[in-house]
Amino acid sequence: MYCSPLSIAAVFTVACWTSAATAQSVCGGEVLFQCATDNADFREQITVCAQDRSYVLTRHALSSGDMYYDTPLTAEANTTWFRWSEGDQVQVEIGFWSTDLAEPVTLHVGLPWDDMNETVADTGDHNMWLQSPHWRARVDQTLCASGTVYADPEALWSAQHARGPIGAFFSQNEIIPRIDTVGMARVSDTEVTPEGLPVYSSARPAAATPIWWMLQPGETVDIIDRADDFVAVAIPTNGLTDCFLRPEDLGKPYTGPCATGWVDSAHLQRTQ
Repeated sequence: MYCSPLSIAAVFTVACWTSAATAQSVCGGEVLFQCATDNADFREQITVCAQDRSYVLTRHALSSGDMYYDTPLTAEANTTWFRWSEGDQVQVEIGFWSTDLAEPVTLHVGLPWDDMNETVADTGDHNMWLQSPHWRARVDQTLCASGTVYADPEALWSAQHARGPIGAFFSQNEIIPRIDTVGMARVSDTEVTPEGLPVYSSARPAAATPIWWMLQPGETVDIIDRADDFVAVAIPTNGLTDCFLRPEDLGKPYTGPCATGWVDSAHLQRTQ
């Protein structure tokens, strides 16, 4: 076990970090995950809490209590990117939006899992890290020291009581594919910024509307809905290579398997 005195401004006294550590509460609600980053010269603490129907992520310096984000990262449980897969080890991913940095931040957690009792196992590897931003060619990752990871994921489920379909990831608008809207398009080679063509979370984006993804020139995407000058596109993620749409799916709200978002149709060339 590794123990060190931590001076956190008016918050902490002493914390002893192990894989079974007791979480320190730095946000309201129930603590889901917590860790200290693996930079020995500048340790930070990352905490994720469940608050009502949202998840909240805070990050601060262990030595001073100074916050890394001006405001906590938030994820609305019923619309955010969320993945849970289990076996001998549970893999959890939760998508947050950073208002300060105007970019998405994905939390990754890996936990040893006791499948018989449906709970975190007493022994095994605990891993946790942040990935940001996930749509750029260069991916920044903030890693946690494995011996500092605390996890109590039970409160994940109550927060998602009213969770919508996984296809709502990225899109704040309901998407309904119809025979006259479904098709394919190619991203224009011109009039696209060096970072690509933004995919917005809303069909009527404003300056503050989250950009969850960037399409690159020449890329082909599936179109599934239209709203004025914007079209809803389906984006294969999580190892998918195609976005499957069957005839019986037409006329119903899109529920995946692909993520969705909204693109300015002026930068797309219909191919079919």
